[in-house]
Amino acid sequence: MGYNIIDIINKAINIENKRKIIIKNAITENKTSPSIKLISKVLCNQIDEIIKYYEELKNEIKCAELDEIDFRTYDKMSFLVNEFNERISVLKVTNVRDYLKSTLELEKNKYSLFIDMQGRLFNNTSNIGTKTYEILSKIIADISKHIKTIEETIV
Repeated sequence: MGYNIIDIINKAINIENKRKIIIKNAITENKTSPSIKLISKVLCNQIDEIIKYYEELKNEIKCAELDEIDFRTYDKMSFLVNEFNERISVLKVTNVRDYLKSTLELEKNKYSLFIDMQGRLFNNTSNIGTKTYEILSKIIADISKHIKTIEETIV
């Protein structure tokens, strides 16, 4: 059995779980202000919603016939996700604005990661009509919405 989009969605869920752990650790390790604690709680709730969205995507496609991702392409994508996860570090929380900027930067990096993964998939299959490509497009659009929300909050 080969790899498919569900494997990529599982990696996306792992990214979100790691982000949530880091946010919770930032609260407990730093003596944070009530406003930062509130922002952290909102961010954790958003992460829960993102995970729920990914789980719904998986349920939506689990009965569909899914395209198999070439092992080399999946291996490169997996490497990128693992590298991304290693770059996520403990947040040094000083004020709300910097905290939101750090969150925005992380979201933009995640966006770049998924664009890169989609590009690798396209280079391998040269087909934008696959279910895998379609699901990655949905994930990228969702990440883009989160970026816009954070940007609007910072302004």
